[in-house]
Amino acid sequence: MCGRFALHKSLKEIADLFSAEIGEDGLWDWEPNYNVSPATVIPVVALDGKRTPKVVPMRWGLHPHWRKEPPEGRPMFNARVETAAEKPSFRTPFKRRRCLIPTNGWYEWDRFEGAKRPFYIHEKDREFTVMAGLWDQWRIDEGITLLSATMLTTAATGGMKHLHHRMPVRLPEEYWDAWMDGDSNPAKILETKKGSDDLVWYEVSDEVNSGRSKGEHLIKKA
Repeated sequence: MCGRFALHKSLKEIADLFSAEIGEDGLWDWEPNYNVSPATVIPVVALDGKRTPKVVPMRWGLHPHWRKEPPEGRPMFNARVETAAEKPSFRTPFKRRRCLIPTNGWYEWDRFEGAKRPFYIHEKDREFTVMAGLWDQWRIDEGITLLSATMLTTAATGGMKHLHHRMPVRLPEEYWDAWMDGDSNPAKILETKKGSDDLVWYEVSDEVNSGRSKGEHLIKKA
């Protein structure tokens, strides 16, 4: 599962990639983060009520709209694409609240001779690695809501299978807008999801094992 990623681009660079507006512009910012962990507030791209793509801050870890209690315990930062349409926590977002989560790459851990080794994975010909996601909104108080998101994952393919059995769902750029459109058929769009042929990965320092570790050196080859 994808439980850590890097995103070191600015909000403007993210907005430009998606031809999107920055939601609540001036009220929040994004600092480069080479070790993003669940429950972090991250930039997510979704359509607003006017069907305009916007970059908005969301908690990484979906909190369903129907929950009565506030977020607690382990955040639901991943959702299996095979079951998202049926799971109570994800089925409504899967139907009409779909989003894109920009990253520069993500981390996975491989076990070798009893030790877990971290690897950094990214697209070899692009600066951004964009994940398909779901989002929801949970009412905190009158007029105040918590926006949250999760990444969809699928069975790993190709060489990725030797590193980890799951990988994030990535879609061709020409399907990004359709994925965010609540009127489109998500199952049909998911038929276009990418494999692993365009990915590269390499071992990195085990410093990334700690969520407190920060800095560009974390994505450098070990």
